[in-house]
Amino acid sequence: MKKLLFFALTLLLAASCKEAPRYTITGNTGKGGDTIYLFGLDSRYEKIEKIACDKQGTFTHTVKTDTIAPLGLVMPSGELITLFAEPNVEAQLLPDSIKGEGWIVKGGREQALYDSIAGIIAKAGSNSQKQVHIEAFTRSHPMSNVNVEIIRRFMVDVPQPNNNFILSRIRNLGGTLQDHEFFTEMQERTDSRNSNIIYKMLPSFSYTTADGKKVTQKRYREKMLIVNFWAAWDSLSRKQMKEISRQFAGCDTSRMSMLNISLDYDTALWRSSITRDSIAGDNVCDGKAWYNDTAKRFNISSLPFTLIASPYQRIDLFGLTADQFTNVTDSLSKKYFKEKDNKLKRNSPKRR
Repeated sequence: MKKLLFFALTLLLAASCKEAPRYTITGNTGKGGDTIYLFGLDSRYEKIEKIACDKQGTFTHTVKTDTIAPLGLVMPSGELITLFAEPNVEAQLLPDSIKGEGWIVKGGREQALYDSIAGIIAKAGSNSQKQVHIEAFTRSHPMSNVNVEIIRRFMVDVPQPNNNFILSRIRNLGGTLQDHEFFTEMQERTDSRNSNIIYKMLPSFSYTTADGKKVTQKRYREKMLIVNFWAAWDSLSRKQMKEISRQFAGCDTSRMSMLNISLDYDTALWRSSITRDSIAGDNVCDGKAWYNDTAKRFNISSLPFTLIASPYQRIDLFGLTADQFTNVTDSLSKKYFKEKDNKLKRNSPKRR
């Protein structure tokens, strides 16, 4: 009996000492001293990690995971690369020799599947052609985690998402995948007009600005509020921020405010960026990147993202671009301040 007990304890100890499954990514940025950021694209990996390259630009990073976890890898150039961290897989980040620019990832079945279908969809000309490829993929791979990122990237994070098509693709997936938190939220958002971001009230928030001011949603009552989500490491959102900031500088601040929420990891980089680019408005950054509470409430997974809230703090529009800025803000200003403008006209001295 004692021998059996000893044997059982030995097996239990051996099992407990067994290492957890790991995913390893290695690569070389080509420049020594670079910094790369890694974060989870959903709740399966709720971390933000800073990866330092050595003097030759080489890096190696290991993630403990017992399931397939989608990750985002932010390169020094600002390029966002989607990774699928599979247990016990060693992946490599390599320069894309075919395109002559950018990067590719080698290692893992789900990674190869994602890169293949994402490349096909990206090359499709029209939205209808993209939908054909997405429909074919979801039918042939109903249980693949790749569906989450394909639907997010090519169907949700677009200026005018086709909600009916999104729902039809979700319903075509395997039962366990349909229960994924992203799809559950998408179904809630597309059930009715009122469940969408439009017409919802601005959520509560509290930030400290770059110049030390405490700001909450109450600060912006009775004014139109432009909310920009951006990051210094993202070249596209940074470019749009500079242009919107330039246009906002000429606006009537008695009627309009602007809150710029940075999804940066590095607050020092953020501070230097807003100073160098002279970004107008209230600038805030909590260093949580994609896990910023306000960004999570709006389900933001790509940049740039700009919305406008009314003086009553109801969201009127999202997906605003720099090209639309003047026309949209002028139109909303006339709508919300029409009574005030008419009163000013009535009280102004009449010309003889």
